[in-house]
Amino acid sequence: MLSNFYITNYCDKRCTPFQSITRLPSDEAYKLAEDLSQNASSTFTSFSRFTANDFDGYYTKRKRTEKWLLGEIIELGIKPKNKTPLYFVLGESSYLNKWYERVTRTKLLLKDINPEDISFTYGDSMSRMDSKERMDPFSIETLTAFINERTDDINSYLDELDKQNRYIEAQLWNDDYLSDLLYGHK
Repeated sequence: MLSNFYITNYCDKRCTPFQSITRLPSDEAYKLAEDLSQNASSTFTSFSRFTANDFDGYYTKRKRTEKWLLGEIIELGIKPKNKTPLYFVLGESSYLNKWYERVTRTKLLLKDINPEDISFTYGDSMSRMDSKERMDPFSIETLTAFINERTDDINSYLDELDKQNRYIEAQLWNDDYLSDLLYGHK
C-alpha cells in the first residue's frame, strides 16, 4: 500500500538542507540560532523559533522530544544509526509549504528506506510531545495498519489531515539515504 509513497523534508532555501541544530554542541546551536533569527519576519514562520525570545524553549523541548523518540524507537526494534533524526512528513503538507517562506522540498520513496531506519508519529512529534492526545512513535508496519484501519484510500486520508494542517511525521534515523543529495547541495 505504501510502496509508491514518499516522505518529504522541508527546508528554507536560506538554510543548509539536512542539518539539525540539535546535533551541534549547545554553544554552536545558540550561535547558529542567533544567525538564523535574522531571517525572522513579523509573521510566525520557520525562523521564529530561532529568535532570542523563543529559542531556549524550542531547543530544550526539541532535545527532550528527541530523547523520548530515541528511547521509544529502540523499544520498537528500530536500529538508529543517528541519535537524532531528520524530520520529514508522509506525502506533503500545505501548512509546511507556507511555514517555510522560501521552501525547498526533498522527497524520498518509502520503498527505498529500510524499516529499521524510520519511525513515524501522528502529528508533529515536538508540538504533540506534552499533549494528552500524543501517540507514541510507530514503525512502518504499524503505519500501514494505522492507515488501513481508517481508510481504503491513503491519498484521501492524507488530504483530510492536510486540510486540518496536520500530517504524519516521519523521523529518518540514518543519513546514508541522503549522501547523494548532500553532495548535490554542496
